[in-house]
Amino acid sequence: MKSVFIGHFRPTQDEFTQLWDESIFAIDANVLLNLYRYSSDTREELEKALNEIKDKVFITHQAAKEFLKNRLNVTAGQADEYKKTISSINNVLATLSSSDRHPFLPDSELPKLKEYAGNLIFILEKQQKLLLAKLTDDEILDFVEKLFDGKTGRPFSNEKLIEIAKEGEERYQRETPPGYKDNKKDSLNDPYRKYGDLIVWHQILEHAATHAKSVIFITDDKKDDWWLEQSGKTIAPRPELIEEFHEKTKQKFWMYTVDRFIQESAKISKSTVSSEVIEEIIKVSMDINESNLRELPSIEVYQDPFDSPVDEWQGGFLIVHLNRPMRYATGTGKFHPKFSTIPEFNVKLVDSPYEDKNMVTLSFGCGTTRDFNVHLRARDTFLEAGNYIFEYTASESIEVEEK
Repeated sequence: MKSVFIGHFRPTQDEFTQLWDESIFAIDANVLLNLYRYSSDTREELEKALNEIKDKVFITHQAAKEFLKNRLNVTAGQADEYKKTISSINNVLATLSSSDRHPFLPDSELPKLKEYAGNLIFILEKQQKLLLAKLTDDEILDFVEKLFDGKTGRPFSNEKLIEIAKEGEERYQRETPPGYKDNKKDSLNDPYRKYGDLIVWHQILEHAATHAKSVIFITDDKKDDWWLEQSGKTIAPRPELIEEFHEKTKQKFWMYTVDRFIQESAKISKSTVSSEVIEEIIKVSMDINESNLRELPSIEVYQDPFDSPVDEWQGGFLIVHLNRPMRYATGTGKFHPKFSTIPEFNVKLVDSPYEDKNMVTLSFGCGTTRDFNVHLRARDTFLEAGNYIFEYTASESIEVEEK
């Protein structure tokens, strides 16, 4: 069965090890652009992981083009964040310095605040200048240039791009991955803009077929036209991609997000990576991909109560669905009908995006006769997006009348 439906079977650990040893690592533009968004420590961790595989890396012409096109905008955008923060500090300082409206600050505290704010602004302005210096003296660009020296793909001809665009129209209508999530991108200045992911895909296919090599694709694109998702949990690359890759190259294909790539790299090199680094990578990824989830609430809660023959006992499932990774979350359920007294209450986690349930810290309680709360957080990092399913039971003592 596996040989027929290759896209639906996750590689074994031995196959993963072989894949890591023998594959070409294709790096997406967003991975490299994130180097401008990370702190120095996190950037160094990613550069270290990329250097570990420097003899096996490859970047498609399309991904390299997108990186070079967008790096200055990303740098300027990050520098603008410093400007906004400095402005916010000055606004707070101005508000607290006012003597004619609330909030008031004791006169003895104001000089301390001004001194601290001044030092903070000095540090932020220094960091902003360092970032803006990258517009002309860019060590990240130097790193990328050196990493991909002789490992950058060739451009497609205009005829080939026209062919891909025509194919893309048909694929996007059928929602065949990748790229169909970009179907509404403005193509006024670039007729191939909405086909960027599809062009990257074709260039990966061509490179793999030419060199008879399997490919691991590192990307921070979280859209579901690349990833198979179930109940909000990222499972694997889309099966269609794995199958198309195998059909056209006779090789294997897999994908990692940046956080998973760094963790796997550390495991293989027998080194460690701090939870702070992983949290920052996830946070940056969340910020970038937030526009895709802008219309969705962070948390959605569903309750599925059991049928109960007596009013003194209630139970059921509470499903807390996270649309994005979060540090902690709370789900609230209702008792129907309400109890006459606060009941004895118990909750257990029955399913989550984690294979190890111990990764989730759970607390719960009911302070009223009407509802209850379930609180969850992950150990040392963010809660993964997806469904967290809890089974709850509540009961109150039945008083027996004396005869």
